[in-house]
Amino acid sequence: SEQLFFENKMEAGGYRGNKKLVKKLTENADESVAWLKDHGVEFMDYIYQVYGGLHPRTRNPKLHGGQSYIKALMECAQKLPITIRTNSRVVDIIREAPLEGRVIGVEYVTPDKRNHFIKAKRAVIAASGGYSANAKLCGLFDPRLEHLGTSNLPSATGEILNDMIDLGAQTVGMDYVQCVINKPKDQSTYVPLSIFVDYFIFVNWDGERFIKEDAARDVLCNAFLAEPKEEAFSVMDSKGFDVHCKVGRVEDLLKKSIKTGIVLEANSIEELAKKMGVPVSKLCQSVEAYNRSVDDKADALGRDPKMLVHKIETGPFYAARFAMARHHTMGGVLINEDAQVIDRKGNVIPGLLAAGEVTGGIHGNNRIGGNGIADIFTFGRFAGLTATK
Repeated sequence: SEQLFFENKMEAGGYRGNKKLVKKLTENADESVAWLKDHGVEFMDYIYQVYGGLHPRTRNPKLHGGQSYIKALMECAQKLPITIRTNSRVVDIIREAPLEGRVIGVEYVTPDKRNHFIKAKRAVIAASGGYSANAKLCGLFDPRLEHLGTSNLPSATGEILNDMIDLGAQTVGMDYVQCVINKPKDQSTYVPLSIFVDYFIFVNWDGERFIKEDAARDVLCNAFLAEPKEEAFSVMDSKGFDVHCKVGRVEDLLKKSIKTGIVLEANSIEELAKKMGVPVSKLCQSVEAYNRSVDDKADALGRDPKMLVHKIETGPFYAARFAMARHHTMGGVLINEDAQVIDRKGNVIPGLLAAGEVTGGIHGNNRIGGNGIADIFTFGRFAGLTATK
């Protein structure tokens, strides 16, 4: 329900989310799904609880990695008088005066190092993403994270956010940087083998579970970073591996990763433990205890009963090693319910709108898994509607 969604978001975000913005998201996310379908995005017929998602409300589009959204919406844009300029780096947002007046356009630079200006007829909408690829900036707010890698694009460095700050925009939650499961630094490839929470367990280098797998992402991050090597393994059986292959749409990658040794495969838990380099007896005990918890619908680490469904019992068995990486920055410019950017005096900056990860206040100190997409398409729609007015 919308009410449960709202309660989940407020609690998971440490009650630091802006109630009005959280309500706007939770009451309109379903409409965003319908809007995407109306614009040609096709979804898989499968609802699940993504890692860090806290409830089974996640759905995947049919194409992997965001392709479905981009392909469908690009086709829509091409039918309209919309020009998309690639290789065009925005270097400034222009306001009538440094801290007052209307935002009237942007300046950008092309690869030939020429500067260009575009005047805004209605508004400028900033939808430039977060700053998780900016190690120095993230480390400024949370020193534990500077040495980590990032799961994000190398372009997620926060320049547009700084431009809006220079115009007087208020920021919130800048020290809330979310990490997610990613590849260890000594591996070349990230393998998504920790997505479907009801099929796997996390174990450390001692072969022991150390955190409930359905915990919020900030809790999971803190648990990983507290481990001596800041690493852990996901462990699952053939049923879990098959779901990750088929529903996760990464079968070719996972099977290739078995050949390269990034994903470990074994016919027994004992054999798997040896390949992982963890104590055999400890891993066997961990799997046996977890399987008993599925029968009892009660987990010693507090995993929710609805995530105690699938035992790890059908060979072959699989494991992959993971570390944390900077992923999503919950902080950004403050916006109102219409996606208008608010200045440090609490006033709307005329002609300036923002949506997505460049904004703050929506996710509190921790984003629920899957809610980044819900955020961008919901507040993106409202930013567009506000611009038309």
